[in-house]
Amino acid sequence: MSASELGQTVVMVTHDAAAASYAERVVFLRDGQLAGEMTTPTTEGILETLKTLEK
Repeated sequence: MSASELGQTVVMVTHDAAAASYAERVVFLRDGQLAGEMTTPTTEGILETLKTLEK
């Protein structure tokens, strides 16, 4: 049973792209500000996005 089926929200904070890829939605923060979002995350996609945020 998923969190959405139970009417629940789970928030996980991680620097692990593989762990984050299991989420339904990933948000990226930079200096405390929203810097991006993914609704169909993959490990590769997360890593690519992180590269663009480093600049």
